[in-house]
Amino acid sequence: MLDLVLRNGTIIDGTGKPRFKADLGISKGKVVSMGNLSQAEAKRVIDISNLAVCPGFIDMHSHSDLSILAHRKATSSISQGITTEVIGSCGWSMAPCKDETKRDVIERLVKGLIDSESFHSMPWNWNSFGEYLDTVEATGTGVNLVPQVGQSLIRAHVVGTENRKATPGEIRAMKVILEQALEDGAWGMSTGRSYKPGGFAPTEEIIELAKVLAQYDAIYASHMKNESEELFAAVEEVIKIAEETGVRTEISHHKAVGKKNFGKVHKSLDMIDNARQKGLRITVDLYPYEFTQVSAFPRYLPQELWDHLEAQAQAVLVKTKTPNATRKAKPVFPSNEEIREKLNDPDIAEKIKSYNELGTLLERIKNYMIITSPSVPDLEGRILGEYAEEKGLALADFVIRLLLEDGFSAHAASPISIDDIHTVIKTPFASPGTDAFALDRPIIETPIHPRHFGTFPRVIGRFVKQDNLFSLEEAVRKCTGFPARTMGLPERGLIDIGYWADLVVFDPETVIDTATGKEPYNAPAGIEYVMVNGQVAFEKGKHTPVFSGKVLRRK
Repeated sequence: MLDLVLRNGTIIDGTGKPRFKADLGISKGKVVSMGNLSQAEAKRVIDISNLAVCPGFIDMHSHSDLSILAHRKATSSISQGITTEVIGSCGWSMAPCKDETKRDVIERLVKGLIDSESFHSMPWNWNSFGEYLDTVEATGTGVNLVPQVGQSLIRAHVVGTENRKATPGEIRAMKVILEQALEDGAWGMSTGRSYKPGGFAPTEEIIELAKVLAQYDAIYASHMKNESEELFAAVEEVIKIAEETGVRTEISHHKAVGKKNFGKVHKSLDMIDNARQKGLRITVDLYPYEFTQVSAFPRYLPQELWDHLEAQAQAVLVKTKTPNATRKAKPVFPSNEEIREKLNDPDIAEKIKSYNELGTLLERIKNYMIITSPSVPDLEGRILGEYAEEKGLALADFVIRLLLEDGFSAHAASPISIDDIHTVIKTPFASPGTDAFALDRPIIETPIHPRHFGTFPRVIGRFVKQDNLFSLEEAVRKCTGFPARTMGLPERGLIDIGYWADLVVFDPETVIDTATGKEPYNAPAGIEYVMVNGQVAFEKGKHTPVFSGKVLRRK
């Protein structure tokens, strides 16, 4: 007897071939039969007439290792059809680590992205990469996880957080740690070339580590050095590493940030394609949105400015002999109340205008896109400087107004061209990735991006039906079969006999993302069922925490 039969569905198998009608029989977590199963006996039969079924979506660029121990149901991922996530991206992973690394690197990273409740609920009982994977397995996970080790953690483990070259002995030590992570099940190594401490490594150091990856036929995933003015030089570095080592290479969240860089992806993709023509195995992923990571607007202002304001506020407090006059200046961002306290004083507002670096600061932040602004709703989705100029507003005054009236309720991000997004996603060697982390509940301390809930329905819905970028079959291939082949995942990414039953049942007519910058927690429409390793994890809008996901260790 079969465990489950999906009857009367339209199968889109992940290869890019035309869809076809068939029933699917599932037993012991795998697809075991396909065709007319009207006479088959099963513990459960689900009629999916007028619906499509495809392989579960594979997220090529995830940070769920940062959250999965606290958000282990992975609701945000499951609800959009993700069944497998490639974790350990951008040079970050949760291991290897020693106590100093936990305090200096991981704690800052995790606390900066998720919330205090999530951070403190984690067991923190591991040091090696293998021990971390053991911890996740023991805890249980709603999705399959494909682990990568982060080069920043390897470097922090050996070199520390100093900005210096590694010694020959330290490079040998890092290679040994990388080898151990690969033996423990890592599918590759990621870098964050613009982040500390991994970004302190010169190209030659990355090449030495990539040689180890090539020996294991593991993947090198690179958050490049630059995604704006120096985009082409950053791509050249990736190509150089691939040329000198032969390593399989993934360029993470490929894009050109900032209006003056729009259109550059045409040349960068040509560079990558030329390298592929020479035999280099380079692929790319992207998140399909017109803005980058969302942050509260005050966080785009440098800490030096807040320290400057804090000093001025202290002077005012002492002068007026308020009860809080003895409080100490803290090297943290002020709260909304503290912002208002400072900016309501005209002397302090003037101090902002006289801040030595104000001109440079305004030149930078004027190019940000405002995602949410309760006090100026028509600013949402607009570039700050363009809006101020259009309205005849002095930029310094307008920034002070936003800080005063909205504080941390105003959110901003760097813009990305929709034409560039379309150009990259249509490229045959590109696949989607969320650049997000799994969530089971809203997090209050950090604004999130709509990609947490909407990435894949955006690709198979909006990009197919509204933008006509490609067929539904091609969209599914990009989200399933292609990333499975890129990573080398066995028995994943396709609907076929003997493959794991990671499946998404959806309505091709209604599937669409609904999450926005202003309402990022909105679940998508049109996702009817999601199966992870044969278990129904999502049904008719409700998530079932069956924890049937697996840590997929590379063997």
